[in-house]
Amino acid sequence: EYARRMTGPEARYLDDTLQDRQGAARPDTGTRPGLAGFFRALGGNLFLSSLLLCIPFGFVTHFTDQPDWLVFIANFFAILPMAWLIGKSTEDLSAHTGEALGALLNATFGNVVEMLLCVAGIRRNEISIVQCTLVGSILSNMLLVMGTSFLWGGYNNPPPKKMTYSKVGAGAQSTLMLVGVLGLMLPTIYAFMMPEGQEILDISRGCSTLLLLTYFQYLVFSLKTHKDAFEGGGEDSDSDKDGDDDEDAPDMDACTSTVVLACCTVMTAFCSEYLIGSIGGAIDRWHVSKEFIGIIVLPIIGNAAEHYTAIVVAGQNKMDLSLGVAVGSSCQMALMVTPFTVLAGWVLDRPMSLDFHPFQVTVLLLAVLIVANVLKDGESNWLEGSMLVTAYCAIGLIYYCENGEGTSGLQGLA
Repeated sequence: EYARRMTGPEARYLDDTLQDRQGAARPDTGTRPGLAGFFRALGGNLFLSSLLLCIPFGFVTHFTDQPDWLVFIANFFAILPMAWLIGKSTEDLSAHTGEALGALLNATFGNVVEMLLCVAGIRRNEISIVQCTLVGSILSNMLLVMGTSFLWGGYNNPPPKKMTYSKVGAGAQSTLMLVGVLGLMLPTIYAFMMPEGQEILDISRGCSTLLLLTYFQYLVFSLKTHKDAFEGGGEDSDSDKDGDDDEDAPDMDACTSTVVLACCTVMTAFCSEYLIGSIGGAIDRWHVSKEFIGIIVLPIIGNAAEHYTAIVVAGQNKMDLSLGVAVGSSCQMALMVTPFTVLAGWVLDRPMSLDFHPFQVTVLLLAVLIVANVLKDGESNWLEGSMLVTAYCAIGLIYYCENGEGTSGLQGLA
């Protein structure tokens, strides 16, 4: 009020001072063209950006015939930052396109790293590794990511604050996961009861087509007809709207995002080939099973950036967004990536089917039932997160202790 009454040089000085302070308090979040936008994006996560140095190291270890375990480690850390850049460039590119095209880009490239890993495994006929990677990605998203998100959210939002989310969106995702598990269990049980049957590939390809159609319907439901059910409401949504818009502002322009997305996808494809080809030597070196590598280790590559995002937004009490990352990624893996790998195996003439190990689909079913029970009330707390993490640790312990040799391991029981 005092500033409004002032006139002359004093008013202009005070006005300039306030503008300078506001400018210092509000960082520049506008999109920058070319390399400036790319380096701005790199500055957003210095840890993952530093891992880009592992990319040439991954190529060098492969072409100089280094030990397989070293090739595995180098390419493992090389794919991590590229998975983050693929996600970042996809988000920035989606911001410059229409809503429908942006949603399609996110749905397509959201799990491109897992797709490339699976295709590389199918090309090398590592079917068991591919199946374990698919199951492991679903389990890590549902149990580990959502569990740690609830833990961190509960720590940062103690009572009387409540961590709530949409019951409609969570219920739809839980039901979709049950449908996805059904699509995996039916071919597995059929193959277990009729091991001599030759129809398993036809059954798997038919079920994969149905799962893809279900995923398309889920996209229409979540992005068109019931979009509000998947968006965070909450008391603070209106007051934080401007802040969220600033945080979501893209760093790269459309051209730069497209180039980064294309380059990272191509390099990830090469590094995935080198990684899958070195798994045998890494297993012999570390004395672990293929199942442990596929279910516990490989899912970290494609999901690390998503894990970080889900946990951070849960700490900000944006539980709808956190669940969209955790459970939404599980739905994508079960309803899109898994059927995609079966159809890719059909194209590559490999016997990739939905005949998973009975123990794997049993664990998956139990995990989905636990998550569905946790999400049914529309409210979360730190204890539920602790239980989910405990369940994931128990599963990881089983696969870590398994030797996987001969018929003594779980794979030998199939």
